[in-house]
Amino acid sequence: MKKTVLRKCGAAAAFLLLTVVLLAAARFFLVDDVHSYSRVMLQELYAQAGEIDTLFLGSSHCYRSVDPAAVDEALGTHSFNAGSSQQLPDGSYYMLREAAAQNDLQTVYLEMFYTGYNQSASSDVPMACYLLTDFMRWNSPYRYEYLWSMGGMASFADLLLPARHGVASPRSLPALWKAKLTDGYDLGNYAYVTYPEEGEAYRGNGFVYTEGVAQDGYTTLLNVDPEKPLSDFGLENLRRIAEFCRQNNIRLVLFTAPLPSAYLYDTENYQAYVDAVRQLAGEYGTVYWDFSLYRDPLGMDLGGGDFSDAHHLNGAGAEKFTALLCEVIAVDAAGQDTSKLFCDTVDEKLTRYADNTIFMANAYLNS
Repeated sequence: MKKTVLRKCGAAAAFLLLTVVLLAAARFFLVDDVHSYSRVMLQELYAQAGEIDTLFLGSSHCYRSVDPAAVDEALGTHSFNAGSSQQLPDGSYYMLREAAAQNDLQTVYLEMFYTGYNQSASSDVPMACYLLTDFMRWNSPYRYEYLWSMGGMASFADLLLPARHGVASPRSLPALWKAKLTDGYDLGNYAYVTYPEEGEAYRGNGFVYTEGVAQDGYTTLLNVDPEKPLSDFGLENLRRIAEFCRQNNIRLVLFTAPLPSAYLYDTENYQAYVDAVRQLAGEYGTVYWDFSLYRDPLGMDLGGGDFSDAHHLNGAGAEKFTALLCEVIAVDAAGQDTSKLFCDTVDEKLTRYADNTIFMANAYLNS
């Protein structure tokens, strides 16, 4: 009897060990985690534990728009850009919790590109979750909370076998294996996240510099529903972020990186979104800076040459914007009213302070 039990336990242990080995082999041979902005970003975030006092959160409009090196030079902070592709509001919340667990955060700047706050659920964009949870530390409770809230038990299959969502192309495998066995994971090595042909390069502390200008106009991604400018999902997680910051004495600032005036013109009911976020900012005693509505175009000097596509800044535009953001932060820190720097309405922006992309909406200006 005892031998039978021992035999069964040994067989179970062997099966478990074989499963672990096979999963590890599949990850090594099939999964490309070397060429990942979020992998490098999280690696640097962990390496700087205890040093970061200023955190930027949001989607690609965050990590392509704000250069922490320029922020630190201007303001004397130690900032970090924890944005990630398609980062949804719940992703921002869990990244906030992850960063706050390791750092004494003083200020959090939450970039709020409006499409993410109009999603109905995290499961609408599961890859936004995996881009972060794939690279969070194994002992992070927020890694597992995020996975569970996004997809329940099914999402843990992707944690065990990331090849389900991150398999590399067959022709790239030999070079990938070489990178994994040599310097692919070295801290500070950006060679594998630099893409000259695509005009993109990771520049450190979460910032990605993009070359090129918009080629296909400024067509909107999404119109705003005036009856529900923030989805229940977006509002719930925005409140979670605001409540956490309030409870932990962290200054929260809401902002939107600048969008081309032509994009604003093409987006119906954008004003409803602005009004809704301003109202919530007022509830929590903070501010909302929508730089798409910045009042003085000469102060930012952004135009068509500063956007890589219909709604993302390119690297040159990001450097201009980061400098302006620092100026507005300084005004705010001095206790001055920053609301006067921004137009009250989209209509005011488009009729009085539009950038040079508005030629695509001449009908509006001449009406």
